[in-house]
Amino acid sequence: MRKKLILLIATVLVMGTLMPIGAGTDSLPAKGQQVVDYLLKDWQKQFRSTSIPLAMKNLGMKPDDGLRLKIGEYLRENTDIARNLKFWGANNYILSNEEKLIAKYLINTYETEKRMPGLQESSKALEMSSDKLKDRLAFMARAGLLERSGEGELRYKLAEGYGRWGGPLRYNFHTVEIEGEKPFDVW
Repeated sequence: MRKKLILLIATVLVMGTLMPIGAGTDSLPAKGQQVVDYLLKDWQKQFRSTSIPLAMKNLGMKPDDGLRLKIGEYLRENTDIARNLKFWGANNYILSNEEKLIAKYLINTYETEKRMPGLQESSKALEMSSDKLKDRLAFMARAGLLERSGEGELRYKLAEGYGRWGGPLRYNFHTVEIEGEKPFDVW
């Protein structure tokens, strides 16, 4: 019995060293695991804080909001897999830079003017078509930053805890592009 237990423990330890980073996560599809592995490797480099959408782009994947949300949920549930997640929060990595601009605009308007801006006003300020803005707002609601509301032209309100939702970076982003390298985000 003791021999079998030692053999089992040795097998688990060996398998653990041979598996790729994050392997064995049943909750993610293969493409999602590929993105998580990419992020974990990228985040090991100094100052790197690459987002899910940029990692997907760097891997040659088409934008996929559903996959992005699955990866985001996985990161929320597994913050112990990377220092970045513990420090900056998993939500910081879900939104694209474009969505972070939308978030900043909505939050700044709400906090300075005590109101949510209208759709046309937001569309003009963000230089984005109304249809695209509606689409991104719906995604941001699915991600948990916004909630549907029957009030106002925008039809969304900021979710409770919106000020902490994006982590300490609070919707900031800086993407670095170096010739010959894939772009990456920094904090």
